[in-house]
Amino acid sequence: MNRSARTPLIIAGSFAAAELAWSIHLGTSPDPFSPGSAALVISGIVIYTAIAIVGMLLVRAPWARWLALAVAVVTLVVGSVGGLSDVLSIAAVTLSLLAIGGLAGPWLRIWLRQRPGTGAGTAAVALPLVAVGALPLAGLASIDAAAPAAFALAVAGPVLAWAYARGFLWGLWGLRVVVPIIAIVAALTTGSWVGGVAFVAFGLACAVFAWSPGARDAQSPVQAPLPPPRAQNRSEAGR
Repeated sequence: MNRSARTPLIIAGSFAAAELAWSIHLGTSPDPFSPGSAALVISGIVIYTAIAIVGMLLVRAPWARWLALAVAVVTLVVGSVGGLSDVLSIAAVTLSLLAIGGLAGPWLRIWLRQRPGTGAGTAAVALPLVAVGALPLAGLASIDAAAPAAFALAVAGPVLAWAYARGFLWGLWGLRVVVPIIAIVAALTTGSWVGGVAFVAFGLACAVFAWSPGARDAQSPVQAPLPPPRAQNRSEAGR
């Protein structure tokens, strides 16, 4: 294995180890979060970590690097809220700092694609990534216990993100209409104004990306161009 392929594996491995350590730490010591809220946060960490690692190692997409960096920073901050009093939390901090340094440094520049791909645009990529954020958001915005609307948002966001990524039109319309409505209800029923603002911002972000032309164009079928008339006549004459 050459150096250019070994470096991404080391960085992705440190990132995965850090997120695993934080997930175990939040699962065993969820304070100040309730066990249900911590479970939602952990679910979001696991999904985002898997998406970022697949995007970096298999797709070699630049957005996966920034997603992993954002996840590493956020989990470091969230995991440190309850204090760093045991060996696992200290190990998680160490691994997170190593992962952040590797992701922010220049070592992935050779591995990742330098030119944008010919597939989905920015809105089509960002929309499902934002929608998955309903999982950790429901846990973070409802520290004591997730309200029914927050829990419904935590389920609807990832499910509709999967449906949209698979090309189902109902996934797009769900992200356009259903998710913003549930986010507003969750904002009205949460016990914290900070959580309410977070829910409203999340619903607005989903609506903006879902109603953008790029999100709809990504699900439009691509038709192959017809051959020019001369070439078409030649093909018919050769039969």
